[in-house]
Amino acid sequence: MKVKLISALLAALMIFSTALPAYAADTMAQSTNISLSIEELFGKLVVCLARMLNKLSDKNEADIPRAERGTPSWTAYDALENISPEETISTQAWLLNELTLESTRAYADAFNEVDIDLLLFGNGRLYKIPGFWDGNGIWKIRFACPLEGVWYYKTICSDESNTALHNRTGKIICSPYSGDYNIYKHGFVTTLYGEKYFTYDDGTAFFYLGDTHWSLGDETTDMVEVICQKRASQGFTVFQSEPIGAAFDFTNGITQDDMAGLAAYDERFQIIADYGLVHANAQFFFTDDMDKLIRLNGGYSDNGEISEAARAYLDKISRYWVARYGAYPVIWTLGQECDNDFYWSETNHPQWNYKNNPYKLVAEYISSYDAYDHPLTAHQENTGKTSAYGNGKKASDSQRIYNKNAESSCFRDVAAHSFYAAQWTPSKIRQSNFNAEKDYWYNSQGKPAINYEGQYCYLWTKNFGARMQGYLAFLNGMYGYGWGAHDTWSYLTIYDEANTSTDGVDIITSEDKINATWQDALEFESSYQSGYMRSFLESTQWYNLIPRFDNKAYFVAGSKVFYTYASNKDNTDIVIYFYSFSDESVAQKPNASNRNALRAGTIGSLLPNTEYTYCWFNPITGEYIEHGEFTSDSQGTFFIKQKPLPTDLAIHISIKE
Repeated sequence: MKVKLISALLAALMIFSTALPAYAADTMAQSTNISLSIEELFGKLVVCLARMLNKLSDKNEADIPRAERGTPSWTAYDALENISPEETISTQAWLLNELTLESTRAYADAFNEVDIDLLLFGNGRLYKIPGFWDGNGIWKIRFACPLEGVWYYKTICSDESNTALHNRTGKIICSPYSGDYNIYKHGFVTTLYGEKYFTYDDGTAFFYLGDTHWSLGDETTDMVEVICQKRASQGFTVFQSEPIGAAFDFTNGITQDDMAGLAAYDERFQIIADYGLVHANAQFFFTDDMDKLIRLNGGYSDNGEISEAARAYLDKISRYWVARYGAYPVIWTLGQECDNDFYWSETNHPQWNYKNNPYKLVAEYISSYDAYDHPLTAHQENTGKTSAYGNGKKASDSQRIYNKNAESSCFRDVAAHSFYAAQWTPSKIRQSNFNAEKDYWYNSQGKPAINYEGQYCYLWTKNFGARMQGYLAFLNGMYGYGWGAHDTWSYLTIYDEANTSTDGVDIITSEDKINATWQDALEFESSYQSGYMRSFLESTQWYNLIPRFDNKAYFVAGSKVFYTYASNKDNTDIVIYFYSFSDESVAQKPNASNRNALRAGTIGSLLPNTEYTYCWFNPITGEYIEHGEFTSDSQGTFFIKQKPLPTDLAIHISIKE
């Protein structure tokens, strides 16, 4: 009864805490000081009551499921196999190596007739790495040594009589990586450490900032080179791609005709790796080709299930993809919006659901051949349609519902699925209700979630919207952001170019869209500003920040102030991003009045009577614009009287040492 009473009182005060200051400012007096004093009074009162309620209800954003660390794909190996190496290779840790073997025997259908694997052993570990047919009589095996030291290898061919492919041996001298890229200094990205963020192999936190390229097959190698160089210099760490436009066809066998297209795709993978970027690549083809593949390779059984023949072929091409690209620094992202299958009605294929989605099979097959345990996900539809748990329908587990409009992910129970790739577009003109954000935070089974796709710059938003999506992702527990722009998100596409769009703040005209080139996209302000965001967040321990959503015990915003708040476990390190503004230099349409644009709010749950430092950060320029100190009151609260500028701003607050 006590909890219900306090809850009702708190709800009423929350309403007054936003409505009364605005009313006071407009009708009681023309004095800003009066409205601020009322706002401060109510803010502190709400904070204190919210803290009481949290204690009674045991509310804690840090209390979420933790993912268990998975079993690595390598196995322990004690004894060195007695082999006589045919060659010795010198390499560095985590860099790609390639063995090329030429068969002395011809095969009518090399792709289907012959499999080859590499046993890589040393340093107490044994890895089994698949190889691939590369056309004519050539087989290749790509591998990376994850530790410095001495390694040995031996090939295993399904045709043991082919001595050109079977039982080939070698010795590898692996020295430490000597370059500057973190992906090779710390090792490939993984999710096996059971955190809500990605880490490198050695446990170092990985900052996921992606650039989007769905039509990678249409981009030239020269373009990819220029783009990667620019994005790496701007602070991006990930290259997100789909194989749209790729000059190969996996729907009915891999033949000699596919080799030129695959070789061209290899060049793109290598360029991305050469700039130290992680390649979040979708497998094989665009989603609608999956039905074609199934029908050409065994079809469906009488009850509509995918036939065993089609499953076997999916297994075969999954193995091939991993063999060809698994030794690069990659993330597997499966097909375009295949969770829960956005395109089924447009392309006349059966709707893939939680029972029959063939990409669930692909996920398991890829994982079974992946020696390096790369992260794996399914590209999701927008959060209005699909979330982590959503409305819970067809989900096998039972969770609290936050995002009731969306369906549950098809991949919740897929063991190979290791993170969620959300497609989330936060409002630019109002405070979030935090429904989608809470669903991914509380209901993602301890897996990381990232905002893999938002609104693209100069397609559905402009620079303000494109940068604010990143801050809202990271500070709401989606520790990764996939930025994108027209005309690089899908090169040469005319998609939606005939229409004028608006995100509520900016207007993106048809002319804006048509005129945007890939060279323009390299220089959009928000691409630089995304790098500024990374620098700012990396000046904090961003991976320890916990989203506080609408928990009023931590922050009570002023009237019409839009924000997102995150802090570490004991609330001694705090980041708040404010995205309400009245400055027309930021966007075409301000999303707050002049008065509200300077408002901030009341911070709570601080240590009482304690000194803190703060610094304001300008996301537009990447500069710190004001530093200072304050002392919390005896109730552990502090009222931020106003922002230093009417633009979107971030503030970092930490306890004074």
